[in-house]
Amino acid sequence: MVSPYLALLFALSCAGCSAAASDEEEGASAQPATDTAVATPLGARRLAPEALGQDGRITFSPGFSPDGQTMYFTRADCELIWECPQLLYRSQRTASGWSPAERVQLPQAEARAEWPSVSPDGSTLYFSWAPDRPRHAGENVYEDFDLFALSLSDAGAEPVALDNPDISRIRGGRIRQTRFVNNETAPVLTRGGDLYFWSERLDGVGLRDIYVARGNGSGGFAAPIPVPGDINTAGENDGSWVTADGRVMLLSTDVVEGEGGADIFVSVLCEGEWSAPRNLGPEINTPDAEFAARITPDGESVVFTSSRPTEAGGESGLYQVWTMPVAEIPVLREVLGEARAN
Repeated sequence: MVSPYLALLFALSCAGCSAAASDEEEGASAQPATDTAVATPLGARRLAPEALGQDGRITFSPGFSPDGQTMYFTRADCELIWECPQLLYRSQRTASGWSPAERVQLPQAEARAEWPSVSPDGSTLYFSWAPDRPRHAGENVYEDFDLFALSLSDAGAEPVALDNPDISRIRGGRIRQTRFVNNETAPVLTRGGDLYFWSERLDGVGLRDIYVARGNGSGGFAAPIPVPGDINTAGENDGSWVTADGRVMLLSTDVVEGEGGADIFVSVLCEGEWSAPRNLGPEINTPDAEFAARITPDGESVVFTSSRPTEAGGESGLYQVWTMPVAEIPVLREVLGEARAN
C-alpha cells in the first residue's frame, strides 16, 4: 500500500505534460446532496439514501448531467444482485436535495441495466443493457450486456445499440456463462468523441480490460483497443470512468497492493498513454470493495460504489452509493491540482 502522505511527494508519471483542466473542475454550480446521509469514520457519506431508495437495495454509482442537476443510476430492489435485476432510474436536484428516484422506462422493462453516463453536451445517455435482441437468434445467449445510447432530447426515443465496429460482442455459445466474457459496460464519452468502456474478451490483455473506441469525427467510432499505457494487466482492470476532457481516469485494478477488496485508483493521460494507476489511499478505500468512482460536475466530490457497512458496527456486503469531498483525498487532490496547473 502506498502511504497517502508519501503519495503527496510523488510527481505524476508524465510531469510537464500539458493537461488542460476538465469540465469537472471548472465552473459548474452543482453541490453534493447530503439529505439524511450516513457518516462513516472515513468521512464518506451515502449519497441521498432516502431519495435514491438505497436502504436494503443494491445501488450503483450514477452518471451526472453536465450541469449537475440530474443523475441517472441503476438499482436492484433486493440485497443480492442475482435475485432481481438492476433497473435504470433518474433523480433531479431540488432546493432540498435530490428528488425521489423515478424509473426510466425502457422497451424491455425488466432487462438489466448498468453504469449510465451522460455525454459532455448533455444530449445523450450512454449505458450498458442486457435486453433480448434479434441478433441473439441461434446464438444460445445467457445474458448479454451491450452498450447503448439514448437521446435525452426526444421523449419518444428508444435506445440505440453501439455494436460496430466490434464494440458490443455477443455473449453466447461456449462462452455464454464464462466469467464476464463479451459483456461490455460502463460507457463514457469524452468531449473529443472517444468512447471508453470495460469488458472481458478472450483476445484481450487480461481477465478484464479497459477499452477505448476512438471517435471517427462523424459521430461514429473506430474499432476499440485496450487503452494504451500501464492500465491493462493480466488481472482485472475495470470500474473505469474518464473526465470529459479525456485526461483523468478513475478505475479499479487488482494488481497493485491496496486496502483490501477492490480499491479506487487514478491515472493521467500523457502523450497518448495512461500513467501507472495510483491508489487513492485509506481516506476513501477500505477493506471492503470500492469501485466505479466518478467526480461530480462541480469538481468538488467523488461518488463511488462500496460494500462497506452503512452504519458503525453494521455488516458489510450491500452495494451502496457513497460520496466524499475531493479535498479529503490527498492523492486525488494532488492529481487534479497538477492537471489544472498544467
